[in-house]
Amino acid sequence: MSYAVLHIIKANSSLNSIAKHIERTAHPENADPTRTHLNRYNLVEYPDGTTGLAAAVEHRIANAGITRKISDRQVRCLNLVMTSDNEGMQKIIDSGKLDEWIADNIKWARDTFGGDNVVGAALHMDERTPHLHIAVVPIVTAERKKKAREATAKKRYRTKAANRPRLCADDIMERGKMSRYQDIYAEAMAKYGLERGIRGSEARHIGQHEYYRDCMVKKKGLEEDIGNLSIEKRKLDKEKKSLESKVENLECRTTALDTRKNMLTQVNEEIRQQNNELYSENTRLTEANSSLAAENKSLMATSSKLSDDVARLQMQKLSNEANGDFQKYKADIARYFPDLEDLLNWGRYCTHIGFPDRFTQRILAQEKVGFAGALFSSEHNQTFRTEGSVAKLERDPENTHRFMLNIDGVSVFQWFRDMARKLFEKLGLRPKEPRQLRKHKI
Repeated sequence: MSYAVLHIIKANSSLNSIAKHIERTAHPENADPTRTHLNRYNLVEYPDGTTGLAAAVEHRIANAGITRKISDRQVRCLNLVMTSDNEGMQKIIDSGKLDEWIADNIKWARDTFGGDNVVGAALHMDERTPHLHIAVVPIVTAERKKKAREATAKKRYRTKAANRPRLCADDIMERGKMSRYQDIYAEAMAKYGLERGIRGSEARHIGQHEYYRDCMVKKKGLEEDIGNLSIEKRKLDKEKKSLESKVENLECRTTALDTRKNMLTQVNEEIRQQNNELYSENTRLTEANSSLAAENKSLMATSSKLSDDVARLQMQKLSNEANGDFQKYKADIARYFPDLEDLLNWGRYCTHIGFPDRFTQRILAQEKVGFAGALFSSEHNQTFRTEGSVAKLERDPENTHRFMLNIDGVSVFQWFRDMARKLFEKLGLRPKEPRQLRKHKI
């Protein structure tokens, strides 16, 4: 039996990432573009005058009557992902109940989190498993739990209405409530042959960023395969030159055969002219003529084959000319844009360790880029967080066309080592003996 799958994911405060994914304004790598036309959008209508999911979220927050100040880091939207395994979803589709399943999911979200808080929904059919995204603004009216410092403070805070609306994702995502959501969601989905997942299961959802990181690792392996294929191509090029030499020899032989053919044709014509004069030798000449005709047919077949070989050589020549144009194009790039190769390498590295594209573009422009968040170190196989750092791509003083990425004034590799050392010290562990620094290649 298939399980009813419900994931509740906090969206970041900018809303850009979740909006692009749900509304498909940016096409993810794990989606099949040939199936994107099967997706369904705007399953929940946006308020009048608003365009897009991000605007709908902000409209709900602005019109909810919230009096408390909303910080930049507060979660403004929850992404509900509703699905099952491939077999369970295919049964729903084959039975013609997909529209009913979508409506029941939207109704469940409205009944559970409030009808006004459900601001958007979209069905994705172009990924590995069909699934439904529902965007929920986490506005609650329950009384806020007082922090410990407020309860013990001498200062008396002004009493506020207990049921006033406020934005709080943590209230919705309490451990006890999360378990209850799974229970009641499974009850709603039972009519489609889906049951609740195993309690305490260690199975986890693979996030979009983790999936892309795995794709980058696979891409690196493919690049190594391409390098091996390039070596094989060079071997084939040598074999091709050898074959071209053999073709030249065949062309010389073809010329000789053509000369011989012309000579035999001339002899045959002379024999025809002497036929009436040499009637007594008619039998002998007839046999000779038949022999010459058979040889002539063989020569014609050889000539046809050689014509095919010439056509293939002409095609090979055109291919070689195109390859030469490509090599000239690469040489022009290296000549007029010598920085481009190293900048492309640093751009890929920035994406690999976790910088978003907009930061990577500024870094490659050699701007100072302040940032906060998490970066991934392949050397330590660990993600390190920073509350505030500055990244800057500096030109290598020893090589004007090479660069080095510095974070907080040190190379990115040394920065990762410093972060690892601090983590060991914080955990009370003895750090490994430092190895001699070596020059990293990107």
